[in-house]
Amino acid sequence: MDKKSHLLQSIGNASVADLVMWKNKRGGILLLGSATLFWILFEKCGYSFFPFVANIQLLVVVILFLWAKSAILFNRPMPELPNLEITEASLLMVADPLRLLINTLLSIARDIYVNRNAKQLFRVSVVLWTISLVGSFLNFFTILYLGIVLGMLIPILYERYQHHIDEKLSVTHRMIQTQYRKIDERLLQKLIAKPTSKIKKMQ
Repeated sequence: MDKKSHLLQSIGNASVADLVMWKNKRGGILLLGSATLFWILFEKCGYSFFPFVANIQLLVVVILFLWAKSAILFNRPMPELPNLEITEASLLMVADPLRLLINTLLSIARDIYVNRNAKQLFRVSVVLWTISLVGSFLNFFTILYLGIVLGMLIPILYERYQHHIDEKLSVTHRMIQTQYRKIDERLLQKLIAKPTSKIKKMQ
């Protein structure tokens, strides 16, 4: 299996892979255009999310009602609406990754609380601090918009410049590992050693 097919397989769902790899160009343009439009409406124009959604639904309901009335008056065909329903398969497709994510988070929390894993606590603290730092500069819709844009750009850029990106990531990973080992030796090992030394003294 080559790296390109491995990248597509790691994305998972075939339709999602076609979307982020720009094989479905119409869908990619529609997704980016919709995300940009919503970001401009909510962040630049100051619209509120829930009133906006309610007004759109109200507009759709009124248009469908008037369309149905005019169809009866002028003997025209009724508007055909698709049979919109949530299937069990689509619900399971969303619920299963969510279940895995929740179980992973619970496992990490248990590892910190029950096993008193200082290294895991340090990793979680760094991640939460980073999220807090990013959230203090950007609000939810901006982060969501950036996530969509990056999700549409990173896979195609990685496919095109895979060798250079892998090389830079490897160097960055080694630097992070070196810094983490230094922190581990200077701080975390001392934190782990202190409770055990106290227990020995009490014994």
